[in-house]
Amino acid sequence: MINRERRITTMRLFFQWIGMIFLVIMFTCAFINDGLKSSKGTHFSNQVAVLEYHHIDPEASAYTITPEAFKQHLLALKANHYNVISMEDFIEFLDGRRSLPSDAVVLTFDDGYESFYKYAYPILKEQNMVATNFVIVNYLGTNPGTPFLNWNEIQEMKNDGFSFYSHTYNAHDFAADLNGKPVDPLTNPIYLQNRNRMETEAEYEQRVKADLLQADQIIESKLGAHDKLFCLPHGRYNEKLLELGNTVGIQYFFTGMDGLNAPGTKLVKRINAGAADVTPGKLLHKLNDETTLIGRLKITLKNYLTSQRMSE
Repeated sequence: MINRERRITTMRLFFQWIGMIFLVIMFTCAFINDGLKSSKGTHFSNQVAVLEYHHIDPEASAYTITPEAFKQHLLALKANHYNVISMEDFIEFLDGRRSLPSDAVVLTFDDGYESFYKYAYPILKEQNMVATNFVIVNYLGTNPGTPFLNWNEIQEMKNDGFSFYSHTYNAHDFAADLNGKPVDPLTNPIYLQNRNRMETEAEYEQRVKADLLQADQIIESKLGAHDKLFCLPHGRYNEKLLELGNTVGIQYFFTGMDGLNAPGTKLVKRINAGAADVTPGKLLHKLNDETTLIGRLKITLKNYLTSQRMSE
């Protein structure tokens, strides 16, 4: 009996040592790999980082950074040899029709705030860079407290190589279900107050498809033919929404998941750079996390927690 327990203890120690050796080898390989990447002067290749911003204002907040902070982000990217590319080049890369320089970065903004024209546009032009804005089409030209872009501003920026795509026509904000609970109107049937009942599944599908189509049709009528891209409000989605989007011709969905993007990606990952606490140093750290073992483990955990929250 004693010998049997000794054998079990010995086996446990053996496997513990094997596990420790495996971890040491794994971390050593990651360290060597990171060193090789640094010696080459590149961070990643055949992948693209997509940065996510929202609003720019002299007063920073949760989803707002100052004009100076945004400028410092761009200078930090340039100083560390990142290459800002256009959305059009990125889509050709995803399609497998174009190769890109190492350390390629796409700059995106959500919602269509006028601050994009007032602050981001001149700073980006100064740095010879372009960006993309995913606009809530029905909000354009309005000022519900924070002004939104108008079509004249959008056309001027488009002429300078900036691009604009859909963030819904009018389905960005939460709606209510039968119990008054806030729900994402793109992933859930909503309560129809004028009919005093919930939507049927058919009505839900028709409403979502109509919104996605209307947004793209208006953008096309104003700006001409364009790729069918869609930025998911609040990053929320389910299989039904993706199915409906595919039905109306959406090519790529931009999510709230973190990570780099390789050719063939359908659900585009993005890195949140637009929070007030994202200093230039923190932005570079976020990008570096995408290429290290520890960083990727952190991102995997973050994406898992995000997916759980989005499914609630």
